[in-house]
Amino acid sequence: MFDDDVRAAGGFRQLFELWRSEGRNVADEINRSFSEETGLYEALGFRVTEVGDGYAQLEFPFSHMASGRRGRPHVHGGVVMTALDTTCGLAVMSVNTGREQSTLELKVNFIKPLLRDPFRVTGRVIHIGTNTAVVEGEIVDSDGAVCARALGTWFVFR
Repeated sequence: MFDDDVRAAGGFRQLFELWRSEGRNVADEINRSFSEETGLYEALGFRVTEVGDGYAQLEFPFSHMASGRRGRPHVHGGVVMTALDTTCGLAVMSVNTGREQSTLELKVNFIKPLLRDPFRVTGRVIHIGTNTAVVEGEIVDSDGAVCARALGTWFVFR
């Protein structure tokens, strides 16, 4: 399990570094772990495509599981927030030398409906302090149009 791997490695960042040193793709390992551990991740079709130093990217398709309305299908706002929370949280994990973290706040501006998939979600750490990290997130559609922007704060347990 992912949490066991994090504990054994001594922290998130250390686990990601271990995987890289073993020639393993961090995004693939996260996808495997998260798909095994949470039905929501798999049901929404989330796929991490990149994890770097303070950066993460995730993609997902439109699905009826993610739909806000059947009349004019678009991605539900809760799914938008979940995608941003997941991606921004991964960005924090990439710099977090601890074994735990928690979202303190996530503010999302919904700019336009998510209609054209696949959707690309990015998260970038803009500040990491002793106990908190501040992250920016964004979702764009297949045309490159910005659909949502986020600003969040994570508590980093040391």
